[in-house]
Amino acid sequence: MKISHLLIIVLLMPLYACASSTEIKVSNNELIVLSHGLARGDTSMWRLEGRLNDAGYDVCSIDYSTVGVSTEQVLAESFKEIQSCLVAGKKTHFVGHSLGGLVIKHYLASEQKTLPNNLLGEVVFVGTPNKGSEVADHFKGHKIAEWFGSISTALMTGSQTLGNQITGFDIPVGVIAGTKSSVITESLFKGPNDGLVSVESAKLANMKDFITMKVGHAGMRYDENVAHQILYFLRFGKFNKTT
Repeated sequence: MKISHLLIIVLLMPLYACASSTEIKVSNNELIVLSHGLARGDTSMWRLEGRLNDAGYDVCSIDYSTVGVSTEQVLAESFKEIQSCLVAGKKTHFVGHSLGGLVIKHYLASEQKTLPNNLLGEVVFVGTPNKGSEVADHFKGHKIAEWFGSISTALMTGSQTLGNQITGFDIPVGVIAGTKSSVITESLFKGPNDGLVSVESAKLANMKDFITMKVGHAGMRYDENVAHQILYFLRFGKFNKTT
């Protein structure tokens, strides 16, 4: 089986993990806007959403199209979805997995000046290709890239990658990068990666804190330790590096 066929199976294959309660709780009903990645939907975030709910947060998991649409459509639809989540007078945090981090970045770059400082909480990017993905580079000109639409081109590395094209974003964020590579894609990377996104690509100049975790790209959504680190950052503005 060709690497391209194996990769698309991995991209679309759901992973599952056992449910577990979290020890980090909030006493007030703060809101988390939760954003999924490429070729996914809001239901793909069910396990992470549940853990955030269990910790006492209200969660609004957005749902937007990512396959067979233009980059402009992805950004416009996700923008409206985020807008519909917001509640007046409610402190709001943002958590995005993979492409979900970029649509949050786009939204906040446009709206951060209109959001009251006391109501804008923490922002966490999980496995987000801020500098693009070598896997997207590999599929340039391939039929799979055509199937995904122009967003696949926007996720390639280089100056034209979507993450670099979003300007005006200066909010310090927490960044989680995975280091569990995949045998299917490991030859496409020169450094540590989660199978789809390199550690270097996940980094941002304005990071508030950064942590790497031994987890693969898709598994981040289900991993209990990743959920713990997200919750810890939302509560304390830093990751728990003592565990």
